[in-house]
Amino acid sequence: MVSQETEEKGLKLFKEGRVVKELETSKRTHFKVVGETDVYFVIFDKEKNEFSCDCKFFSLHQEKCSHIIAAELALKA
Repeated sequence: MVSQETEEKGLKLFKEGRVVKELETSKRTHFKVVGETDVYFVIFDKEKNEFSCDCKFFSLHQEKCSHIIAAELALKA
């Protein structure tokens, strides 16, 4: 379950144009997300239909972070 705050942060990152699709292959799509304090890399695995992020929050909780939400919005756009 994603918190309202995380959803809002992800939407803000997307709306501010802080998400860049860097690379797309047949198996994965790679995004760079410029956060408030650092740059994060999000990968969408097309075969597993899963996102992953290299931020601390995702590493610790294995839950959607604001960077993944921003990348999801960019993927749909």
